[in-house]
Amino acid sequence: MNFLIVRRRERGVAIPAERLRKIQPVKGDVHIVESHSKALGRTCVEAWIFKSGPGPDVFPRLLDAKINGMAQLGLNISGLEEVDGAMYAQSWWCRVE
Repeated sequence: MNFLIVRRRERGVAIPAERLRKIQPVKGDVHIVESHSKALGRTCVEAWIFKSGPGPDVFPRLLDAKINGMAQLGLNISGLEEVDGAMYAQSWWCRVE
């Protein structure tokens, strides 16, 4: 499903509200599926931004992803992301275009 997506954390630390308002969202097709995660070594729910071509993901995938808030115009997805071999908390605010 297509959304305007803003990452709400940097290396696990929440981005202040005044900075969040200034971040340019990424337009993307968010997919959520249960699959095997190499990073976790087990099955988990992953969220990612689908792209049709090769190359790295737009954002690191959210592992153990869960929707923890949803309304008419958007939703919030939280989970873990792997950055430079370390796991950090991350949330995506996904709003309807």
